[in-house]
Amino acid sequence: MINVVGLGSTSSRNLTLEAVKIMKNGNKNFLRTDRHEALSFFEENKIKYESFDYLYNEMESFDEVSNKIVEILLEEAKDKDINYFVPGTPLVAEKTVRLLIDEEADINIVNGISFIEPVLAGVGRDAVDGLLFLDSDAKKFDFDTRRDTLITQVYNKRIASDLSLLLQEVYKEEDMAYVITNAGLDDEIVRKVEIYKLPRIDDYNHQSCIYIPRTSGKNLSMIMDRLEDILEAEDIYLDDENFEKIKKLLIENSKDLSMDFENETDILILSILLLFLKDREGLVDFREIYDEIYKKLDKIAIFLK
Repeated sequence: MINVVGLGSTSSRNLTLEAVKIMKNGNKNFLRTDRHEALSFFEENKIKYESFDYLYNEMESFDEVSNKIVEILLEEAKDKDINYFVPGTPLVAEKTVRLLIDEEADINIVNGISFIEPVLAGVGRDAVDGLLFLDSDAKKFDFDTRRDTLITQVYNKRIASDLSLLLQEVYKEEDMAYVITNAGLDDEIVRKVEIYKLPRIDDYNHQSCIYIPRTSGKNLSMIMDRLEDILEAEDIYLDDENFEKIKKLLIENSKDLSMDFENETDILILSILLLFLKDREGLVDFREIYDEIYKKLDKIAIFLK
């Protein structure tokens, strides 16, 4: 069995009694990172441990680091119980723990104090309107500009640089972001910078994260929500007349397709409008539409080759 234990987000003063008990149970102790204030408790009490920090220098990506950590833990736990300590609490933004769960490993979760509260305090934000958690390997369409977003595992400058380029596809380059390092610790650093300046910060480490307040930028979810509100407010339904109007406009815009995006925008709006109207009439189900589109993506890729 693997005891997966949260070290809390701040100093050793916030270690739980259960965490301390497990540290001293005689099992082999592994730390995802020893860059944590709670490390002082191990050293002061002469508790042996092994850290995985060396993997961050050897591996090309955080995915590789996480997979290697899990591989080592599973091998070590084949014939004995071991302890695995992570910053914060195991089930908040800890990819290695998610991977252990996916592997259906025999684990015992021991919660700690999450890093979320110190981060919110550091940036002076309230998460009451929604907070989106993402890893640094997030994709463009994972983001939602309507919500504050917390991006974890930004542990070096290269990741910050890649992330900056990705964020500029979603937000304006001058939109502001907070870079928080060592949240809640005595050496906590909070910087507020434009998104395009994220690569200029030099001291990212294994306890760095980026917090982006919600903005006025638009995304597909906002567009669809807005369209639904308009149809509801204007009491617009699908009848033969509206169907023929939309059909005619779709055909006309399809004939005029060019390398600019004006016609594609009109076609997209009209297509979404038609689907929304059909959904209101019970003629289609958006869940089925999403599934059908997903199935057809491979066929589209083959067609374009």
